[in-house]
Amino acid sequence: MTVKTEEEKLARIRLNFFSCLRCDWLLELIELYGSAEAVLGRNAEDLAADGGVSPETAERFVRETHRADPYGELEAAHKAGARVLTALDGDYPELLKKIYDPPLALYVRGEMPPGMPAVAVVGTRKPTDYGARSAARFAGELSRAGLAVASGLARGIDTAAHEAAVKAGGPTWAVLGTGLKVCYPWENRKLAEKIAASGGALISEFPMAAGPMAAHFPRRNRIISGLSYAVLVVEGDYKSGALITARSALEQGREVLALPGPVDSVMSRGPNMLIKNGAALAETALDIIAALPAEALFGLKTAGLAEKETDESAGRLKDLSPDGVCAYLAIKEGQGGLSVDDLSHKLGWSVQRIAAALFELETTSLIIQCADKYKPAL
Repeated sequence: MTVKTEEEKLARIRLNFFSCLRCDWLLELIELYGSAEAVLGRNAEDLAADGGVSPETAERFVRETHRADPYGELEAAHKAGARVLTALDGDYPELLKKIYDPPLALYVRGEMPPGMPAVAVVGTRKPTDYGARSAARFAGELSRAGLAVASGLARGIDTAAHEAAVKAGGPTWAVLGTGLKVCYPWENRKLAEKIAASGGALISEFPMAAGPMAAHFPRRNRIISGLSYAVLVVEGDYKSGALITARSALEQGREVLALPGPVDSVMSRGPNMLIKNGAALAETALDIIAALPAEALFGLKTAGLAEKETDESAGRLKDLSPDGVCAYLAIKEGQGGLSVDDLSHKLGWSVQRIAAALFELETTSLIIQCADKYKPAL
């Protein structure tokens, strides 16, 4: 990294200390003035006029950013075994970089392999047994398929998802509403250590010593969805933070899925409402994988998800692509066979994607065509 780039990174870390202004506002100022360094060089009067904020806010911004110590912050991160990334760094997550308001600074402790696809599993802090059990099942299956499981390290559904991913031996990413030096909730500190030590990562946009302020958690949720190709909402009432994550996902162009629940359960109100409004219904991890874009499917291990298949087809499924597995199981579940249009509607895929999967299934003799419908061959 050149000296100039290093100075710009330090300037972005300094700007990131001012938590009262959203990242999109700060990014607009960076674009307006040409760099984060240039923003720091402006007085309060300029910032108020150009940024559309009150003089009091602009004065506070100047005061707090000049008092910030980016060198001390980098040292604190280093001592904690973490690193600080900005969009100037090559290992800043590409998917996150593309959202409307990516974090100016991203603190990471652990591993986030470039290009690693992730799915978010989120929900209420007060789950039912059904919700906690389902979150663990989904997270374990997604992890075994080769996907990272992202969540927020909160009590309830988040904890169940992280623990299941760790148990399955896959990476899980915990996005915090605090700095990395602060674990909230406190009882999850051992889980946080397991996540960092088992190939996963602890992630935050907040300075190292930042505490659990209420305003931090909605901002945290946009990072959970921003890191993920899809978001699964397991349980939550209408006001659940999980629905904030779902809204962020929709704004970011991510897939949103929900676990259906009993109509008399308060904790199923949120997911059931999402489904009524167009979210995909998720019964198995394959439903989620079927919703992922092709770029997220390369290298996934879906054979384990079809382990309930007991006939001769089970062996052949091991060699199929994820699309092939999803299409085969959809056809097998269909009564009397499915047409191309049926499959496109059921899986939400384009006709071209359906055609490629059907070609793979026909060449491996897993399906046969009867009139305009496809059926399992075995």
